[in-house]
Amino acid sequence: MQQAESPAPATVFQDRAGWYWGISAFWFASSFKWFLILQLLPVQVARLVPADQKDLWWGRISGVGAVEAMIGPAVFGYWSDRCRSRWGRRQPFIAAGAALTAIAMFWLAQADRLWMFLIGYLLLQISDDVGTGPYAAIVPDYVPEHRRGHASGILSLLQLLAQVAAAGAGFLLATRPQAIFLLIAVINLVCAAMVIGTLREDRQSVPPTVAATPVRAEGWKERWRHGVEAWIAPWRSSDFRWVWLSRFLNALGFYVILNYLVYYLQERVQVFRIGRLTPGTPFEAAILLALVIALCGALSAAWGGGLADRVGRKRVVLGAGWVMFLTLVPFALVPHYTVIVLLAPLFGLGYGAYLSAAWALAADTLPSREDTGKDMGIWQMSVTAPQVIAGFGVSLLIYAGNQYRAGTGYTLAFLFAACVFLGGALLVRFVRGAR
Repeated sequence: MQQAESPAPATVFQDRAGWYWGISAFWFASSFKWFLILQLLPVQVARLVPADQKDLWWGRISGVGAVEAMIGPAVFGYWSDRCRSRWGRRQPFIAAGAALTAIAMFWLAQADRLWMFLIGYLLLQISDDVGTGPYAAIVPDYVPEHRRGHASGILSLLQLLAQVAAAGAGFLLATRPQAIFLLIAVINLVCAAMVIGTLREDRQSVPPTVAATPVRAEGWKERWRHGVEAWIAPWRSSDFRWVWLSRFLNALGFYVILNYLVYYLQERVQVFRIGRLTPGTPFEAAILLALVIALCGALSAAWGGGLADRVGRKRVVLGAGWVMFLTLVPFALVPHYTVIVLLAPLFGLGYGAYLSAAWALAADTLPSREDTGKDMGIWQMSVTAPQVIAGFGVSLLIYAGNQYRAGTGYTLAFLFAACVFLGGALLVRFVRGAR
């Protein structure tokens, strides 16, 4: 289904670098936050449980949070679509999400029990949904279709630059987890303010398609019926379904790697040396790998966004999927740190190219221009829902494999990740109405 050009308020959209970077700032904060959280919390949890149960306990904590995250982005996106605040539709939710994130960080900085980590992680997921669910609609709301690839590339570039910055912070503050939590809180507040400031001209307006939609007084039955229909409507579009499933599989592969990279290095690789550089701990070794991936991903994201506008989103996604698959298989089968570090740049190039086209592809296939917050929130579910499988299902796969032979479970998990990366890329071939 070919989408019409999305009308954007002339007083808001500005085709210049500063504007793109301004609206992308909150994605920098979100990426910075999750990169460090998903590397730091497994280490913290492992200190509180028996060594052979760390995978199961971390899987339970991350899985519980992911269950809430399956519906949160769409719920808050739906509410933001109907928000008529003088500050705009999305801005109040972005501000609230950043404030709640800061509270969650202060809580986690004091946590020293499993139940405290569980509550803190759940609060963090809720706060992330409050902000990023509505925030995801900014690109389809304000960026014309012919510039969405460029906007998607900037979003992806900042996402990966955030991981570079997070890796540096992880190295500098590796022995001070409380300082890491507080740094995350500050960055989220600052980046939320940047987005709100960039969209300040829109404080008393909404996109024309929404402004033209009358707000009717409805009874509770009518509101319920309209609400159910609104949630079902996106799934009637086959293109939306394929894009959602493609992103789901890609995100699943990403979370498998991010959740269990530290444990994989600890149990399978064990020796961390690349030339004269010798990371002292599995956490530092994982941070170094992630730094290499993020740097190379940032390079390809900056280039891939423009390429997606020129040759089409699907071609970029397909090529990136093959690159990630072909590099991750030897990554899983050859547990040698030097080999893994040499493969990391290729994987980063593929992952950055994929991200550069993913947002644009999702925006192109939205079935409605009036419910962009809700529909992009549903699309965001494809990023959060895989955490349930990565948390509960993959942890059981790792546990079962390790019972057969120590370390085997991690090899199986990373091979599984390689396959889902490729599968997610191949699915975009079924998308017919997007570039």
